Amino acid sequence: MDLSRTPARRWLSPVPWGFALLAAASSLTYGGDHAVNAWASTNLANMGDHPVEALITSAFLFGADPWAYLRSIALAGAILAFLVIRFGNVRAVALIAAGQVLGTLVSEGLLAARIAAGQADPALRTALDVGPSYVIVSALAAVAVAGARRWHRWTALAALAVRAPHITSGLTTLGVTPVGHVTALSTGMLLAWGPRSSDARHLHRLTLRAAPLQTEERTNGRALST
Repeated sequence: MDLSRTPARRWLSPVPWGFALLAAASSLTYGGDHAVNAWASTNLANMGDHPVEALITSAFLFGADPWAYLRSIALAGAILAFLVIRFGNVRAVALIAAGQVLGTLVSEGLLAARIAAGQADPALRTALDVGPSYVIVSALAAVAVAGARRWHRWTALAALAVRAPHITSGLTTLGVTPVGHVTALSTGMLLAWGPRSSDARHLHRLTLRAAPLQTEERTNGRALST
């Protein structure tokens, strides 16, 4: 498939715009509700009680001041659209789900280990941790590595560069959020690089198969001309 000529209808996919609309609606409705945010938080307490519900719900809550994040919601929709254009709906959802799940499991797992070793405050087990940042970061990384068009890749790279200070802030102290960001970033890159490498190998095989046929056609053409 020619990735540079993906059908325009993929821009209308329900995945990116459904995510953006649901995130905007849930944030405007429940963004300031402490009880909802506390229940949806992907902290150690909730991951031990209702992990699936927390992992899903937290990805659609942008925080207590959702109006300040509407631009981020729009960016998330655009980046997810780029992701769907490149990978299709199912693979795009699988990729961002992997970023959300692995980002949470690695960061919270590391926190649990540090608490057990006496290196972190046990009160962090119930810390508030909501938001779609792992989803967005994994999508940005995937598009930057294997976007269908060059301007998709450059847009994702620029967004990552702008967000880099936020993504890595606190990483040296093994903070939950930066560890999760780096994990989600790595997940997006690795999952996107695999299909890209596979496409390159497939194209190389097709080229090798076509070469003898082209040589034969040229030879037959010269023979006929004589």
